[in-house]
Amino acid sequence: MSLAVTRQHRVAAYAVAGFILCVVLATLPVAGVAEPHIAAFLPLFAMAVFTTEGLTAYLLWTQFMITRGPFLAALAGAYAYTSVTVAIQLLVFPGVFSPTGLLGTGAQGAVWIWAFWHCGSPLLIFAALLVRRRFPAPLPRAQTRLAGLVLVGGPVCLSVALCSLAIRGEAWLPKLIDGHAYQRLAHSPSGIGIAIVGAATLLYLIVTTRLRSLLELWLAVALFAGLGDVLVTLVANARYSMGWYVARLESVLASSTVLGVLIWEISHLYRELHAANARLSEYVSRDGLTGIFNRRYFEERYPAALAEANAERRALSILMVDIDHFKRFNDTLGHLRGDECLVAVAGALQASLRRSADFVARFGGEEFVVVLPDCEREMAARLAENLHAAVARLAVAAPFTEAGCVSVSIGVATARPDEPIQAAELLAHADAALYRAKEAGRNRVAAWQGVPLTLRSVHAH
Repeated sequence: MSLAVTRQHRVAAYAVAGFILCVVLATLPVAGVAEPHIAAFLPLFAMAVFTTEGLTAYLLWTQFMITRGPFLAALAGAYAYTSVTVAIQLLVFPGVFSPTGLLGTGAQGAVWIWAFWHCGSPLLIFAALLVRRRFPAPLPRAQTRLAGLVLVGGPVCLSVALCSLAIRGEAWLPKLIDGHAYQRLAHSPSGIGIAIVGAATLLYLIVTTRLRSLLELWLAVALFAGLGDVLVTLVANARYSMGWYVARLESVLASSTVLGVLIWEISHLYRELHAANARLSEYVSRDGLTGIFNRRYFEERYPAALAEANAERRALSILMVDIDHFKRFNDTLGHLRGDECLVAVAGALQASLRRSADFVARFGGEEFVVVLPDCEREMAARLAENLHAAVARLAVAAPFTEAGCVSVSIGVATARPDEPIQAAELLAHADAALYRAKEAGRNRVAAWQGVPLTLRSVHAH
């Protein structure tokens, strides 16, 4: 659901929380100081909160649809609630779109929407934590969409209902503001209750989760910033004061904290997925016994390498390598010793390649194939002899052979720059050269040069 918390994560979160605390403590003595009325500030603030809360809700929703964890849907609902609420508050705020606000609201509408926002958001987070305790397991797939609609759609409907009450119910709701002054709010049960709800939710989150996951840790930071927003607003006592402006900035910080963490988690998981995909691709391209590339990789990479060589008018050589008398080796010494022999020969072939573009793959059974891009015929023949010698130096005992140790036969074929050739044809040439080397007595290198073949006998070490 979320990444585990490391020491570095805690240090970063505590640093942000310490910064928030310092800003709040520095602002409280001057919170009531009147500041200029900046007309563009409120729309910018509201759009910032609306966007960040909406994006957070969307990312939590997408995680819920993948993991089917109801906590994520409930938390997405809490952020969707705030996003809708702050958008409606912007519409009705006096002096933004009209002197008294839109939608026919009265003087108390905007402040009551603020109260519903700062009380409802932590309550919905509290409810999300209860949902997780009650439903810790992923939901059945058939119930996922319905549960998601209830857990997200419910808070959105609640936001619309409460904002409608704030707009239309001025006659029934207590007064919280006189002009621009908040004295009534600061000393009313509503203001004190909002602060208590925020503090209680933060304490409940810490006690029940111990902030073990990254999401829990930064959700606590967001609640702490929201609590600072409430405290500074209550102390400021008026709109467009120092405290009022700082409190709005605290709201932006509270709304963007979890969003930043979710984006970081997504980028981290993307990096992990990319690395896992690379490891998986490497795994499926490797032979399970020898660790070198397998035939699947060869059949994908070899035609592409040859096509590139033909297009650029470069040579490409291919070597077919076969362990001599391998069936008799298995029958005499056993398959376990045969596997050890295959691993040793594959390692010797791989270690003999020096260029990054060259590669060796297990073609099947005791056969290997070596692809050498940008390699002329003579160079390929010399390299084939080096590979032959490298296997001989292993001195893997094979007492039933003339040499007394394991040897290989190698067929060499080269695609010339001035004569483009198909992949299957070049491979057939290398196979024919290998066949001729074995037919001539094994333990040697044969290079395809058309008919007849050139044979290179190599004495075993």
